[in-house]
Amino acid sequence: MKRILTMLALSVALSPVPAMAQPFQLYEGVAAVRGQSVPNDGFEHSLANEYRRLALFEADDMVDWIDAERFAQKTLASARGETVEPERLEDWKLGEAQLPALKSSRHRLLRAFERDARILAPHASARAQAQFDCWVEQAEEGHQTEHIAACREGFLDAMLEIDAALANYALERIERDYPAK
Repeated sequence: MKRILTMLALSVALSPVPAMAQPFQLYEGVAAVRGQSVPNDGFEHSLANEYRRLALFEADDMVDWIDAERFAQKTLASARGETVEPERLEDWKLGEAQLPALKSSRHRLLRAFERDARILAPHASARAQAQFDCWVEQAEEGHQTEHIAACREGFLDAMLEIDAALANYALERIERDYPAK
């Protein structure tokens, strides 16, 4: 019996692993977004595409399956047209030094959304939200400073676009509602 069990264990260990048994198949969201194609029209679809990019980066480049699945689930929800909120900082183990910048940045993003940034600048708004979430995820890990900086800079660049769109809209509204005499 011992010889049979040993032979069985060896045959399993030496047999090639079928593609379906690879680790990413354990994460259904990541597998689902691999072949997904979403048009880039409007905020939700742009957000789905941004989260898809993050999910596949985390899975393929970082081999971080847990965060890849988190972003994949956000991809799928946004592609269905569901409201997907930026990450809540309470859900992450962040250092005290990181919290002030992340809190103010999340607040800035949510204030822009309250001012219709998702309508006025849908692609920049999607990029800002995804880059904010990327920044939070990388900040929690805390060891890849170049990734933290890239996500932060991506967020800030997108916010500049949003700020410009909101300012232009406010100016157009003022000119419309209070025309020069």
